[in-house]
Amino acid sequence: MSFSSFLLGGKSTSNQKVIDTELDALFQTQSRHQHDSPPPKRVKLRENKKEKIDKRKLEAQEKLKAISAVESTSVESRGAEPIDNSEEESGPSTLVHESLLSGGAKSNQRASARKVKFAPPDESEEQRNSRTIFVGNLSSEVAKKRPLQKQLHKHILSLVLTAKIESTRFRSVAFQNPTSKLPDDDGKEQAGSRQHVRDRASSWRTTNPTADEPKNDEKKFLTPSQKKKVAFINHELHPSADSVNAYVVFAYPTPAKERPSNLPPLPPVMDPHEAARLAVQACNGTVFMDRTIRVDSLGRPADSVGKQSALLGTFAGDPKSSIFVGNLDFASKEEDLRVFFESLITAERGPPSQASDAPKHWVSRVRIVRDKDTQLGKGFAYVQFTDRVCVDETLAMEESKLKFAKRKLRVQRCKMLPKGSATDKAAASKTATTSHSTGTAPSIDVPKGDPSLGEKIATLSKEERKQIKAADADRLARRMAKKKARMALAKQGVPVRVKEKDGGRTRKTGAVKKAAIAPRKQSRVRSEKSISKRNMKK
Repeated sequence: MSFSSFLLGGKSTSNQKVIDTELDALFQTQSRHQHDSPPPKRVKLRENKKEKIDKRKLEAQEKLKAISAVESTSVESRGAEPIDNSEEESGPSTLVHESLLSGGAKSNQRASARKVKFAPPDESEEQRNSRTIFVGNLSSEVAKKRPLQKQLHKHILSLVLTAKIESTRFRSVAFQNPTSKLPDDDGKEQAGSRQHVRDRASSWRTTNPTADEPKNDEKKFLTPSQKKKVAFINHELHPSADSVNAYVVFAYPTPAKERPSNLPPLPPVMDPHEAARLAVQACNGTVFMDRTIRVDSLGRPADSVGKQSALLGTFAGDPKSSIFVGNLDFASKEEDLRVFFESLITAERGPPSQASDAPKHWVSRVRIVRDKDTQLGKGFAYVQFTDRVCVDETLAMEESKLKFAKRKLRVQRCKMLPKGSATDKAAASKTATTSHSTGTAPSIDVPKGDPSLGEKIATLSKEERKQIKAADADRLARRMAKKKARMALAKQGVPVRVKEKDGGRTRKTGAVKKAAIAPRKQSRVRSEKSISKRNMKK
């Protein structure tokens, strides 16, 4: 049945067959025409889309060329080699990740977004240290989280206005896995190997020079510094370690030459050396994240004479106002030790005065000496007070009061001078230690006596001679210097010979007298028989 008969219904006739063939032919031609040529509106839309895509590609290429030209000119002005950004878009078979591309829009944008650090080219290490501060007793969370590091910067800059921080690096970090170099067993075996084995190995290396060349697939081990870097990036810190130290470097102000002229000038920036000095004064003893941080300077200036300058009190403080605390638990914390001694002094002297110039706390610094790798305490610490009266009060306390974490503390006055000071006392102690190590006596100036004194008092009586000798100041000073020299030698274990008086008598004890008596000479040697008879008579 044809299409027309199906639509009209009924039986098909001859005339209807002709009409049906014509309708079928017309319907087929229209359907082919629709498949072959799309309507004109769609064709125009497609052409417009293609033109727009081509225009966007051209604009993107022009922008990339302009960016590469500007960067090449800026790099050439700095004296570096221009970056080649002439790479075209690669096909799907040569796709490369953007982090591996040597040049590109995204990598260039990241490089330009990084902060440019300015430092004078002739800056020495001492000058860099003078603009660096040490921050101790920080929480280990600061080393893990970037927002906490920004809070630390804000805390420091809030106390030192118009300053700028260049960088922060963390030290004294306890990692979960050991990163230090372990003893090598192979080295012990090589040290104990025989000589002919080493000779054979050296002769084989000379005959086969290419055998020891490193291979591409050879296994390489990480160094301790690389292990620390990887562990720090992965935040693999030890769970029991709760404190780290940090070094904060202050930045120089950016010079006006490097800043474009169309941008407004930057706010004034404080000199980094002055900022570091003020930060030590303002930030030391402040509270950050419920911890009292310890801030110190890295550089200690000294004058031409070699003595410590007036800034010694700022950097290390008075050593006589510090105490040594021993018998501490390895897991002790600085904050707990600070609270312990603060409560002891407050109970004895009361709270500190509320004056503006007076210190707010009796304890100024606490430092627990820790192990380099594990960051566990070594069992002793140093506590510094605001004045020497606190030291006397602590030493005068009963032993029952000096209990910390169920342990009796061993408290002594700190006699050691701060490291780096060059005072006269330190020099004297250094000479004393060197003389003790070498076994020689310390040099003591012995004044010379008057050689003509004996001739002057020769004609006088004994009592008059004694009176003149006792009144002679030079003679007394000379005898005192000799006595000190003998005592110093005796402390070092050096035997001292004392001259004996010619007319002096030595008194002998009973034991000495018995030993001095010569034994009796036996005139007769008795036999056993005679001895037995004698014993029987008795």
